[in-house]
Amino acid sequence: MIFRISHNSEPDRGPRRGWVLACLLLVGLFPALAQAGVAVTPLANYDLGSWSPGSGNLSASRDFCAISVVGNGLTANNDNQLRPWGATLHDDRGASSAGVFRIEHTAGGSFIDIEVRLRDLRSNFEEGLAPGVGTETDKTGDELGCPRGGPNGRLTVRILGGSLAAARAGSYESRFTLEINGSSNGSDTDATSFLIRVDVPDLVRISNLNDIALGFFPGSGDMIGSDALCVYRNDPAGAYTVEAAGQGAGNAFVVAQNGTELPFAVDYSDGNGWRSLTAGGAPLAAGNASSASMDCGGATNASVRVRIQSETLSNAAPGSYAGRLTLTVAPI
Repeated sequence: MIFRISHNSEPDRGPRRGWVLACLLLVGLFPALAQAGVAVTPLANYDLGSWSPGSGNLSASRDFCAISVVGNGLTANNDNQLRPWGATLHDDRGASSAGVFRIEHTAGGSFIDIEVRLRDLRSNFEEGLAPGVGTETDKTGDELGCPRGGPNGRLTVRILGGSLAAARAGSYESRFTLEINGSSNGSDTDATSFLIRVDVPDLVRISNLNDIALGFFPGSGDMIGSDALCVYRNDPAGAYTVEAAGQGAGNAFVVAQNGTELPFAVDYSDGNGWRSLTAGGAPLAAGNASSASMDCGGATNASVRVRIQSETLSNAAPGSYAGRLTLTVAPI
């Protein structure tokens, strides 16, 4: 600002200078009152490793320090006036949908939903986060290094076991940014970025298999029984192998009574016709497994059939015979 004072106004020079000086001091004061300090310590990546079937949910937590003080003195002198902070979690990759965080398959096209929760470690209040939606600016602030009680924030990531079991095999990851703000309008912010990553192994699961009761031998004809079952595979192609083992020597298919064994044959169908299984033989390639539900939604997509020939039954001693048949499925 430039002031020009003429000679004939010299008697008023003193008061004008005082007025100008007062204006400059007031103008310089307001920015100092508006300044604030906000910072957040870096968060390490959330590498959740490889999920194991049956192990349930996966989760991990990271503690951090959210610095939020009045004035821009980011120090640990324990003499700053603290102020509350809020947070917003952003999905840098854009894989998340409305209201739900998701991580994406590295090959693209497949996603796993994840839950993210934020806890104020001073008040112990915890809340769920949504993509791009800020929390209230009500969390407990601290100075640089959080000298007034240690970390004051905790971010927890959880993936449900059901989501992992239903996910396509492979690696999933996405990058996220946690933004900390020290004012309700988000004008004072700092941020830290990190990856969330998990590996889903190849999975195949057989279920809904029941005992097969052949009943009484009527004196003629083969005895045949079957059972429908469900095979799940976490790959859209639905391909798998199946092999069978009995309780006899060399995994032979037999039913037995008091040391007497009767052989039986085993057939398998994946919905494309019956094919024979051989004890100790090469696995049978099959398909049509469900990739949408681990229990096929209560339906079935394969069948197993056992058959004891009439000649074998006619020559057998009277009595009740029983045996165990084990089916093993594997991914291909």
